[in-house]
Amino acid sequence: MGSKTSIITNEQLSEYAELTYLTKSEIIFILQKFLLIDSGSNFSLTKRFPEQDVVNLFPQLKHNPFRDRLLHVFSSENDDRFSFEDMLDLFSVLSEKCPLAVKATWAFQIYDFDNDNLISKEDILELCDRITQHDRLQSEEKMSIAELLLKEIDLQNNGNIGEFEFVYAMSKMPEFRQTFSCRV
Repeated sequence: MGSKTSIITNEQLSEYAELTYLTKSEIIFILQKFLLIDSGSNFSLTKRFPEQDVVNLFPQLKHNPFRDRLLHVFSSENDDRFSFEDMLDLFSVLSEKCPLAVKATWAFQIYDFDNDNLISKEDILELCDRITQHDRLQSEEKMSIAELLLKEIDLQNNGNIGEFEFVYAMSKMPEFRQTFSCRV
């Protein structure tokens, strides 16, 4: 940040590092990306930017099959606009240092495509389509996967996976931490 007036104080940087699972250098990197959108004197840490401007800065989002869901879940105002702090939240959850239970709680929201606070068979079918880019599995294969997952994870046998059941199942899968991660 050199000789210019600092946009973020050392105290703010330390506070962000304490409140997230990101390092100070990762936080500064994200901030520098946001400054590329708006380097004007009106920049603030809570200023909201259009989704496409933010997506263009981060290849991790641009090419992610769950981009729309990540952005939906992490937009603090649910307005298709994002602040620096929204992106800190998103990348904090996707950090390798984020605890598995925290990741799983956020993943549940991302994979709940119809926003009904349950992961249903339809949500699992959508998940299969996104993971395989919509063209790798036959309908019968996707249905078989959905039925198997429901059989294994749906502890209440109600035909859906609740948040607690999902978090519990992910806690038994240590590889989930790695697969639900990306580097800044």
